[in-house]
Amino acid sequence: MSDVLVVGGGAAGLMAAITAARHGAAVTLSERNEKVGRKLYITGKGRCNVTNDCTAEEALQNLPQGGKFLYSAMNRFPPEETKRFFTGLGVPLKTERGNRVFPVSDKAADIIDALFFEAKRLGVDIIHSRAEALLLEEGAVTGVRCEDGRELPAGQVIVATGGCSYPATGSTGDGYRLARQTGHTVTPVRGSLVPLVERGGYLRQDAGPRPEKCGHSGEEPEGQNGVPGFWRAALHSLRPVRADDTLRQRPPAGF
Repeated sequence: MSDVLVVGGGAAGLMAAITAARHGAAVTLSERNEKVGRKLYITGKGRCNVTNDCTAEEALQNLPQGGKFLYSAMNRFPPEETKRFFTGLGVPLKTERGNRVFPVSDKAADIIDALFFEAKRLGVDIIHSRAEALLLEEGAVTGVRCEDGRELPAGQVIVATGGCSYPATGSTGDGYRLARQTGHTVTPVRGSLVPLVERGGYLRQDAGPRPEKCGHSGEEPEGQNGVPGFWRAALHSLRPVRADDTLRQRPPAGF
């Protein structure tokens, strides 16, 4: 029986497992994929945008919503601590345009390897199996039953499965299902960072020249039907606008 069982081997799960193990806990981590950190491989276009070089307050100010919910966690573990965590694992970092922090190597694999080998060094037992259900006793979570029939008892269970943004990487919403099993309510989830495709080619006609004063450095458009980089920067101002009936805010003044 483990002291701590972590469900999910992404960035959050691996960091949770490492932290618990550093505090002396016997830790087991359950990951459904053959390798941990699968989604990390594609973050930042394969380079892994680790964090932003800013204060906790600045980070919270740039969140479109949820800042109050994240206030405590962000102040206990601000971006500077994230940088210190990874440099402590031997990953040198650099800061680029927009205060984005990347590994010097420009390889997301270096972040994954650092997390994986630190977890193994600390004795974290990594099991590759999908969590099918939580084990409950008198309302308390006592472990997990895996898809292959194994039961993993534990003193504490941390669910770090991510959302449902990229099913091909394992983000299929398992955490929502497990949360509902314990009686939690789950608000409707919607895409946040999504592709934007326009019909007719109107924006594509402006893909060549880039305005000099729009505050955008000019990333190349992605795909033949993608929106050119500087237009994406302008549309960034429309983040508060929702297509549903729960929230309809006006775009910023002057847009």
